[in-house]
Amino acid sequence: MPKVLSAQQIEHFHGQGFLKGIPVLSQAEVAHYRGCLESFERRYPNDVKKLKSKSHILCPWVADMARNPNILDIYEDLIGPNILCYSMAFRVKDPDGKTFAGWHQDGAANPIKPILVIGALALADCSLAHGCLKVIPGSHKSGVLPHIDTGNPDSILSRGQFISSHIDESKAVNLELKAGEIGLFNAGIIHSSPVNTSDARRIVVLVEMIPAHTEVRAYRDSAMLVRGVDAFNNVDVDPAPSAEFGPEERAAWRLATMKVGKNIFEGSPLPPTAVYAGQPTN
Repeated sequence: MPKVLSAQQIEHFHGQGFLKGIPVLSQAEVAHYRGCLESFERRYPNDVKKLKSKSHILCPWVADMARNPNILDIYEDLIGPNILCYSMAFRVKDPDGKTFAGWHQDGAANPIKPILVIGALALADCSLAHGCLKVIPGSHKSGVLPHIDTGNPDSILSRGQFISSHIDESKAVNLELKAGEIGLFNAGIIHSSPVNTSDARRIVVLVEMIPAHTEVRAYRDSAMLVRGVDAFNNVDVDPAPSAEFGPEERAAWRLATMKVGKNIFEGSPLPPTAVYAGQPTN
């Protein structure tokens, strides 16, 4: 029996590739985690970009989010009881009308098999005006389409990538979220997000989870066990952080993001960015 989702929701996710917002955090929890983020930004202004990949290694409060039972119950309904957190990745858009994501598939740059389920967890309201995610239903079944890497600094994506073929945007569904909700999508689905034209920040954490039986990729990767057991040992272990942005946490983050960078930038004409190569971020 599913823990949280209905049979119809599970069928919709696997058939259409996404689920709209599901409440998982209380407003008190939203305020707490947003406060933790804003405190980090004040204390480490030159290192905020490090939160864009594997922030669960850097901060105990992020690891705490990754272990939230309300979140994990949803993932268990979709991928089973043995769950690895691949990454907790902050995607913040300031209300400057600049930052965007072109139409793309995360599976093109991050081909994790058999499945990578990504949740967009909102720590602030995320409407179309804020630059919410837009998805093309069912497109995760079409295979990986050709992408072009641009390195555009205004793109929120690691390679500034976008699909080179035509996308019928009339089919798109907006994944608008209230603070405390999570929307989920298969990493193979075609999706994008427009610029933030509101007067408030868009604060989203990508909760990237994989089943423990995930296959080994071109380069051995890492993840953190957050529920169940890992009887496969197909990934290295991301250590749980003891302190926020401590020296041991920074060293572990550098090692883990270097592994991610090798896989994400495999075949790209662009070199790995600082975030994914584990180099100091200015």
